[in-house]
Amino acid sequence: MLATCLAFVAECVTLLELLGHIKAQDNYNCVLLMKAQNDSIAESKPEPGLLQGLMTSLQTPVMQLDERVTYFLYRQQSNQLITLLYMANATLEQQAALLKALVANLRLMTTTRVVLLLQQQTAAAVDENYLGKLFLLCWQSRLLNVLALYENFEQTQVYYSYTAFPSFKLLTRNYEQQARIFVDRLNNLQGFELNIVLGGSTPRLIAYYDKHGSIVYRGTLGHFMDAFAQRYNCKLRQKFPAKPNEFQPSTELVKAVRNGSADISMAITYPTIPVFGFSYPYELMHWCLVLPVEPDVPPAQYYLKVFELETLLLTLALLLLLSVSLTWSLRSHGYAVHWHEFLVHNNCLRGILGQPFNQVFRAPIVIRMVYVQICLLGFLLTAWYNSYFSAFVTSVPKESLYRSFDDVLASKLQVIAWQPEYMELLGRLVEYRKYAPMFLVEPDFGRYISMRDSFNTKYGYMMPTTKWVVVNEQQKIFSKPLFFMRADFCFFNNVPLCFVVHENSIYMESLYSLILVLAERGLTSHWTKSGFSEQVAAGELSFQDLSTRREFRAMQLDDLKYIWYGYAVMILLSSTVLLLELSTSCLQRRCCKQRRK
Repeated sequence: MLATCLAFVAECVTLLELLGHIKAQDNYNCVLLMKAQNDSIAESKPEPGLLQGLMTSLQTPVMQLDERVTYFLYRQQSNQLITLLYMANATLEQQAALLKALVANLRLMTTTRVVLLLQQQTAAAVDENYLGKLFLLCWQSRLLNVLALYENFEQTQVYYSYTAFPSFKLLTRNYEQQARIFVDRLNNLQGFELNIVLGGSTPRLIAYYDKHGSIVYRGTLGHFMDAFAQRYNCKLRQKFPAKPNEFQPSTELVKAVRNGSADISMAITYPTIPVFGFSYPYELMHWCLVLPVEPDVPPAQYYLKVFELETLLLTLALLLLLSVSLTWSLRSHGYAVHWHEFLVHNNCLRGILGQPFNQVFRAPIVIRMVYVQICLLGFLLTAWYNSYFSAFVTSVPKESLYRSFDDVLASKLQVIAWQPEYMELLGRLVEYRKYAPMFLVEPDFGRYISMRDSFNTKYGYMMPTTKWVVVNEQQKIFSKPLFFMRADFCFFNNVPLCFVVHENSIYMESLYSLILVLAERGLTSHWTKSGFSEQVAAGELSFQDLSTRREFRAMQLDDLKYIWYGYAVMILLSSTVLLLELSTSCLQRRCCKQRRK
């Protein structure tokens, strides 16, 4: 075999011309040499004539691989390369082992160009049955761009290849200067059926039956499936058909692709490390906390919300200052005063509350100035209170806002999360484990989706941004929003979600190209925004106002709860003072009677 290969190499001019033609078309920058070796020639050097011819004529570096050693070339080598594989006169099983060794070296790069140099056993016609089996091994090994040459190629000018689209077929072609050697077969799959698995949840995948009884797929994934089938002229066949709304989570479909049951998983999921076996990201997800809008302040608290503590203390300080000023001025001008009037003067209190009060007849200028200040403060406080109270009645204030995760934890609000996503959160972000008590973990995916779509304001929800777009669009028809989401309430930002494929999948470049084209033209964003209308068409949502309509209501007794509390306290205080005065007066009378006796 070695002597035959050397003889073939000695007259490799035509081979070099063919390789030069391929380089002009596909621009490779490295040549890989690989052949089977036996023990007697295991340590032999590469043939200098072949290496010199390749490097001199093609101006391209050459690497010779040992099939017994696996090199992960993807880490050090560009995928712009071509492989020359010498197939000895051996059994098909031995050649399959050599192909397996080649695939191990070309991991993640099996769609690169491969040229098989075959030895013809006799001068008889080419054994097409053998070539068919050999190319079938290549197809099963995901070697798509394969060319086979016999050692008499210089005389026959014939080379062989294969196509699997729409069915497996052996191709025999004559070498032509203007013809393309490696045809891009992935650009048109000619109706080839791809095995796929579907999974995920709305709004990424919306499935329903049309009026003809056929299943229609919408959402970002449904539209992507249609775009992929139209762009590459193929048919997508579900390996495991599922009814609408009975899809498995995307994370549970990875095994179906890894074991070869499906070619592509049309359900995006977050990739694992290292990122092998995943497409280019189709979506960048933010995984955030969606919380119910803070409830309205009860009408009974309107009277308390008008004044904050600082404002109330400032008002009391002004009342004390005016009381001291008025009492001191009255005393300085000879009027009788009581000691308690230094704390709260009756005229000051009535004036600040906007009520009339008695003034001293022909009061001095100092006392008049104090009266003017009391009136001005009363006007300001009355107008201020009435305007704020009217604003609260017409535009109801909300309870205190959630400013951080700590506020959510302190509010005892339960946040519903799906168990795998919850475990992913605690596994990756240790600092968030202290918020574990605020989560209500649901292990069943279907029940989690049902709870998330219920619009139950008793709970918060962990939600991706694609779902929030639909929720936010639906809330536009509500009289008032029920939920809100803020950027600072996101646990993860820009999480890449990818399609699951085999690491050596021949469709990797097709997915990559289509994802970029759809994103560039804005179709992916458009499909995301159309999720609400498509779910309405599917009958999953409706144009129904799920919020509680706010209607006019008359004032009720409960609205004056704190007023009655204050009134009761003042009645109790005044009654206590009255009892003290009566007790004091009674004691004074007894003391006077005893002295007289």
